[in-house]
Amino acid sequence: MITVKREKELVNAMKVKLEDVMEAIDFAGMETEYYYSTKTEEVLMIFDGMVNGEVNPDLIEEIQEGFIEDYIPLPGQYDINDYRIMEEFIHELPEGRSQDILASAIRGRGAFRRFEDKLYDLGLEQEWYQYRDEAYERIARKWCEQYKIEIEE
Repeated sequence: MITVKREKELVNAMKVKLEDVMEAIDFAGMETEYYYSTKTEEVLMIFDGMVNGEVNPDLIEEIQEGFIEDYIPLPGQYDINDYRIMEEFIHELPEGRSQDILASAIRGRGAFRRFEDKLYDLGLEQEWYQYRDEAYERIARKWCEQYKIEIEE
């Protein structure tokens, strides 16, 4: 039997599409920020002074000065750590030539570009993108769990 309080909690549960959170994680960058609106239950993208492609300085100010209860920041580029995901991918590969080549590729400046070039040379692009997408999904699910936001598949 569901109590009245629990029934109210179920009705008022925040929801978000997993695909929207994963897309925000994928496109997060230095100039792009994503927030979840607890009022509208949508993911908002702030880029170049616009919210979801529309000029809305009042909403930007509200988000930036708002409380976490109204606008929850989604994981940004520093929360995601693509470099760490690359390292984990390389570690998961069978020992040998591919692992050695990719491990060398991610050392020093230009690591991301070299990594992508070597993935192409080795024919591992599909495996990488699947691995990265799975990592992004784990990050998205953890974020939803942290803020008690129900995932819509």
